Amino acid sequence: MMSIFSKNQPTVDNDSISNVSEEIAQESTPEEQVPAVATYAPEPVTRLDSANRSSVLTKPSIISEGFTFEGTITSDGVLNIAGTVRGKITAKSVLIDSTGQVDGELNSEQLVIKGQLKGDVNCEDLNVGPVAHVDGNISYKYIHIQRGGKVAGKFIKN
Repeated sequence: MMSIFSKNQPTVDNDSISNVSEEIAQESTPEEQVPAVATYAPEPVTRLDSANRSSVLTKPSIISEGFTFEGTITSDGVLNIAGTVRGKITAKSVLIDSTGQVDGELNSEQLVIKGQLKGDVNCEDLNVGPVAHVDGNISYKYIHIQRGGKVAGKFIKN
């Protein structure tokens, strides 16, 4: 049997080792003494601490098309929105897909809008897609609006 915690080393049952040792000792003559069998102790498992976990890539959180969420979303990772969100969003990176709609407050480092956004936004890097509709108070550091993207409201460069 292989254990996921033993770096692909087989796990050994100590009871089965003693049974095998007794069987070998019974089959051998007194002149043929079998050497003692060493028991196997698996290496201890080291857990990742929080500093190492932050460097591990995570899968995005997804609000699927046809799904409506009302409330507060907080994430240290990526959030993809293809459905509807009403409320407050805080995430490292947010993608509002072409079918996605957000109505509320949004805070993120990277924000890509392909769908609709209405509300107050605070981000560093804003990318507005060609079919996007953005309306609200938008605070940004860098901005890119693709041809066809519609924007309205107050835009504040940080």
